Amino acid sequence: MNRTATTAAGALLATLTLAGCSSSDPTPAPTTPPRPAQMLADLDGGKRDTASYQAMLDKWAPKCTQTPEKLAAIANAVVEELRKNGISDETEYSALVHLNQSMPGGASKMDCTDIAAAYVTLREG
Repeated sequence: MNRTATTAAGALLATLTLAGCSSSDPTPAPTTPPRPAQMLADLDGGKRDTASYQAMLDKWAPKCTQTPEKLAAIANAVVEELRKNGISDETEYSALVHLNQSMPGGASKMDCTDIAAAYVTLREG
């Protein structure tokens, strides 16, 4: 694995780890955050509808130890990391499809941040 890909994978894991941290601010948010599928549909500018995102999250979630909210954050982090490194052909939807397809067949639930880091490394490699 080349050094750039290793650094990118490390940065992605750090981003995903921080995304799971909670704020120390005790003040509740004034509005309810969007559901994960809606968040992803909003991020891609309406190229895919919320139902398409929900179907992919429903397909991927049983394979992962993360919540759907975390899986949506993982898909978004993958897209952002790839774009940051000049790869602009990935959308949040295609990231979900590719990450789901990257899961080993018949595997038990696993930490999908590892799958995401490996996917980014392969794409940037």
